[in-house]
Amino acid sequence: MNSDELFHNSIESLYKYKEELKNILEETKAKISSLNDVLTERYHNTARDKLADEGKDYGSTTLNEDGYKIKVTLSKKVTWDQEGLSKEFSEMNPEDARHFAKLSYSVEEKKYNAAQPNIKSKLQNHRVVELRGTTIDILEG
Repeated sequence: MNSDELFHNSIESLYKYKEELKNILEETKAKISSLNDVLTERYHNTARDKLADEGKDYGSTTLNEDGYKIKVTLSKKVTWDQEGLSKEFSEMNPEDARHFAKLSYSVEEKKYNAAQPNIKSKLQNHRVVELRGTTIDILEG
């Protein structure tokens, strides 16, 4: 229906139309979720192995199949042990602690990766990295 047709419809028909669209949207979301599950099952391990060959646990890589490019992204989620970081920061040079720490005792990934080895080794003990999710896009070659 175009907007002019919608404007002149009764509130009852607008309600029914909106509910119908909500149902279509939910069905479409469920189908996309199922497709994403299949794509993840099909390509996750290959992408993980390819990233491992590059010395990476997370990131994006592209696979090729039948003239299509399959871009797989393994996202990471980094959390920090608050009690452990608190102890490390309290024992660290105050200037370094102010540079790396936030009030919630987290460390920006960019700063952690650029940290001096002695600081990085102390922080490493309190760093938890988890797979956040896998995203797969398919593009025509």
